[in-house]
Amino acid sequence: MKKFIIIEICVIIALAVGFWIGRITSPFNNYTQYYENADKAWVKVREMNNPPVTYDDPDKNRLREVRSACRAVFDNYPDSRWADDALYQLASLPRTDEEGFALHRRLIRDYPDSEFADDSMYAIAFTTFRIAEDLKKTGTLESINAYYDRAIALFNQLITIYPGNALEEEAHFNIAMCYKGKEDLNTALSQLENLKMELGNSPIIFKILYHIGAINFAQQDYENARVEFKNVTDAGDPQFAPPSSFSIAQTYLSEGRRKEAEAKFKEVEGKPKVAETIYQEAEAIYQEAVAGYQRTIDLYPNTQSGQDAQFYIGWAYHMLKDYDEAIARLEAAIENYPDNANATTAKFYIGQIAEDNKDTARAIEVYQNFADNPTHNYDSRLQAQYKVGKIYQEIEDMEHAIEAYEKLLTDFPEPHQNVAHPSREITENYVQTLKADHLDQDN
Repeated sequence: MKKFIIIEICVIIALAVGFWIGRITSPFNNYTQYYENADKAWVKVREMNNPPVTYDDPDKNRLREVRSACRAVFDNYPDSRWADDALYQLASLPRTDEEGFALHRRLIRDYPDSEFADDSMYAIAFTTFRIAEDLKKTGTLESINAYYDRAIALFNQLITIYPGNALEEEAHFNIAMCYKGKEDLNTALSQLENLKMELGNSPIIFKILYHIGAINFAQQDYENARVEFKNVTDAGDPQFAPPSSFSIAQTYLSEGRRKEAEAKFKEVEGKPKVAETIYQEAEAIYQEAVAGYQRTIDLYPNTQSGQDAQFYIGWAYHMLKDYDEAIARLEAAIENYPDNANATTAKFYIGQIAEDNKDTARAIEVYQNFADNPTHNYDSRLQAQYKVGKIYQEIEDMEHAIEAYEKLLTDFPEPHQNVAHPSREITENYVQTLKADHLDQDN
């Protein structure tokens, strides 16, 4: 009898303890502060992320802390008003493109009504487009068009699912850029022309006009290209006016070269008078190029376009056969902008201008300095060393020609990547033959 009484008492005590433990650990008790804690967690993210961190931020510890705090918000408080904010913030700081895709897709799936859903879809589409552009620059063997096609599909999906969203105009524009990337210039141009008609008052109109001009330029429709570029420069758009001004000069330089090629063809056909007329037309066009580059330099000196124009005006003077001015301009540009992408090419090009000016001593000096500089591209250095030997050979200074060719074989044991490059003809046997011929002439 006592046994049962003891058991009953234990059961009662257990129930009582369970009741109070239940009161303490009740789900309702756990979630009483849920939304307040979510608010606090998001405030913490905002404090940590001020000023906003970027993936390239040198303070990697801060980057990790912000990413961790964002994940804590949407993992611990998925039903709070800040979950999608935190998820989008983390998706904007991915360690890899694949991670960014996964986070943006999660936002679209879990929070389809979020104000960031269309932004996430745009981010996926634009990143896909950017990957295609990067692959195109690096000359990869992967299927670039597959990325462009996927980007087009994603941009169209954005337009369909989120009609009237703030990114719709950019999506239409980027679809045209995808076609441009695929080298389908006619489709790209058609789409941009339609956008030009529809978005005349849009903030992106100058970007549209600039790229219409760029496509016309690529198709050698120089006159129409200049019309579009001038529309941008006349409007004074701060972003696209400088490259448009530079591009106007570029169209003249390219058109002049095309005229020169046409004149040479007429010479081959035995029509010297016609050729002379075309040469005169080319010279006038080159003068326009010089004026265009100088205008860009004067109006936009602190822009990338203004810097690039400092180099290209030297090329334009070369085409006018004003060799001294060409070299002076290029040397000044190299000195003032040594980190410009055109600086290395300009160093080599000065040697070519000196050659055309029959200044062989200057050409040899320039080419040799270039060849001896280990910071330059291997093939370009090899070509410069070949040029040194070739010039000596052409002026019949065989002793120095042999020395230059021997230096080429010693310093550049690997052949030029271009299998048709004339430097590949310079072999040990070739040099030995030159030596033998040189000895015979001396005797």
